[in-house]
Amino acid sequence: MKLIKADNYQTWYIEKNNESIIIDPWLTKKLNTKNSFFIQRTKKTRTYLKQNQIEKIKAIIITAPFEDHLNIESIKYFSKDTPIYTSNMVSRVLKKKFLSNPIHILSELGTEICHMNVSALPTSYPYYSSTFSILFESNNKRIFHEGHIVNFKYLHKNQIKADVSILTADQVKLFGLITLGMGTKNALKACKMLESENLFITGNNPDDTKGFIGKFLLTKKMEIDKISSEINVHANGGDAIEIN
Repeated sequence: MKLIKADNYQTWYIEKNNESIIIDPWLTKKLNTKNSFFIQRTKKTRTYLKQNQIEKIKAIIITAPFEDHLNIESIKYFSKDTPIYTSNMVSRVLKKKFLSNPIHILSELGTEICHMNVSALPTSYPYYSSTFSILFESNNKRIFHEGHIVNFKYLHKNQIKADVSILTADQVKLFGLITLGMGTKNALKACKMLESENLFITGNNPDDTKGFIGKFLLTKKMEIDKISSEINVHANGGDAIEIN
């Protein structure tokens, strides 16, 4: 499996046998092409994927119904025949937007996508009903993705392990009380529990997210030196790894 951090935020690309999956695609320079009162974010580099890699994308995974995960304009970059794998909540949103792509619901049972077994696992408070973690498996190699808060109890109970973890490490709290993104301590705790040798950072630089929601977020940047002293860390757009 080849993993690429496709932008400097939280779009991911996983390839196996010349077919690939894109996770939470954001392929425009502005998160919202129109001015948005609630949330907005811009980036200099639209994507770090090459055209031949984009052409290999055979499936889309949407992990959350929020605008910074569910980008309608980016989904339209792909053929209407490209299947979308997601949750029931996101499925309802997609149908309201009149997207005609085939929609499939992921579960813990696992689904074969692009030569990989893909399972949707429970996340943690306050995301129980709206998002999910993902476990990609192929040839006894695993990649674990959690875009918000790891469900430590579930990982421990089910002895989930992964060679590579994709996690938040910049701490984000709503009103200074409700945790929306893990900090350095919990990111490292999750990696140790998962026995991961490599950590990829998702949801980078939450302070770059503007709009009404930004007024209520309290953030603390990840301690990159501390993380890199304990694990191989990859935090930049275009960072990649291949595990076989």
